[in-house]
Amino acid sequence: MNITIEKNVMVPMRDGVKLATDIYRPAEGGPFPTLTQRLPYNKETIVMVGDCFRMAQSGYAVVVQDTRGRFASEGEFNPFFQEPGDGVDTIAWAARQPWSTGNVGTMGGSYFGATQWLAAREAPEALLAMAPNITSADYYESWTYQGGAFQLGFILVWTFGYLALPDRQRRLAKGQGTLEELGMMLHDFDHMSDLYNRLPLVDVPLLKEVADYYFDWLAHSSYDDYWRSIAPQETYERITVPAFNIGGWFDLFLRGTLTNYQGMKKRGGSAIARQHQHLVIGPWSHGFVGGFFPERDFGFMSGGEVIDLAGMQIRWFDHWVKGVENGVKQDKPVKL
Repeated sequence: MNITIEKNVMVPMRDGVKLATDIYRPAEGGPFPTLTQRLPYNKETIVMVGDCFRMAQSGYAVVVQDTRGRFASEGEFNPFFQEPGDGVDTIAWAARQPWSTGNVGTMGGSYFGATQWLAAREAPEALLAMAPNITSADYYESWTYQGGAFQLGFILVWTFGYLALPDRQRRLAKGQGTLEELGMMLHDFDHMSDLYNRLPLVDVPLLKEVADYYFDWLAHSSYDDYWRSIAPQETYERITVPAFNIGGWFDLFLRGTLTNYQGMKKRGGSAIARQHQHLVIGPWSHGFVGGFFPERDFGFMSGGEVIDLAGMQIRWFDHWVKGVENGVKQDKPVKL
């Protein structure tokens, strides 16, 4: 099947900020049921959006978007807080397009999964199902803190390498900041062990302006209203759609994946949401589903590609978003 790709469609949010969006869809026919995937890691990176081609070949229009303030999108990035409104606006926009049937699902893992949960709590009318994987139930425990201790190892790498460095490059391209500042940040990232040993933890001046949220995280060292306001686990009663949850035994967000599954079964905002939570967990780590881990090999048949995790999600969406009676409702809800 031939695929049509539209690049950098600028989708307006409620405040006028426009987010860069790519659309993958079958070249012929339509309209199509629609899937959205929103990410802060650059929609041009094939490893981030590879499943979009298969989803489009399976008869879906797939909307892939740089989140606010990231890469080709306008605005300023503030992790998690902007995702409810932007997610709802993107889903509504996608449902209105002539190539869409108006039925929408959401997909993706890690931060992509966070964008799904945060949009779903706003109960978008067009949203029928979701497939969040390797993601958390709140962004305090496991993501930023662990048992009250700041997750310095994860947070510094994530903030420097995945968030602040690209933002520094983006600002430099717009004439903001200096090449020297970018070079200093690259040096610090290359010598991360020095940062790990630096005290106090707020002594990371290169993150000022490009990642002020890092200092907010340090300032909110307990699970207070700052964290509660963006925690999916606080709003399960507002989420009304079924979810296909995927986790890994070695993933840092396994606790959150289990919490989301159990919480939605008990407290989901509709009978459909409570009765149709599914969970798949395998011997995988964060973003790696090969079926082996240091000093552990669980065999060829444990790999995510072998058991076809993407195909499982397509089957999920075929029922809930396309309306195909394919037996999904009769599947056992948990696969380990």
